[in-house]
Amino acid sequence: MTDAGPHSGKGPRTWVRTDERLCEEVSERLMEDRLIDASEVEISVADGTVTLTGHVPGASDVTHAEMLARQTPGVTAVINRLVVQAGPRAVERLGEPNPYDHYEGRWGRWVPPVIT
Repeated sequence: MTDAGPHSGKGPRTWVRTDERLCEEVSERLMEDRLIDASEVEISVADGTVTLTGHVPGASDVTHAEMLARQTPGVTAVINRLVVQAGPRAVERLGEPNPYDHYEGRWGRWVPPVIT
């Protein structure tokens, strides 16, 4: 794809993405996002309306999943039926040894910056 210009994202008037393609796009966004574990999330699409059902490990994951779905081109609405079921979150990586545990300072543990 080339550089985004002033008309980037504007398609033909009658063009819409199919529900199957929207389902794939939203699924890929959830799968590729580094902050959310979407393994227990189900996605259905009807007439451009995305419905998210299932459970996620943290309260912020509910909103984050909805935001990712809303930002998908072609999505007209999002129905969010996700519920929080406490568990290990992707950002916490419970069970894995933290290589930075020895960096205890005056104000707590040092966490390295994340480059995106």
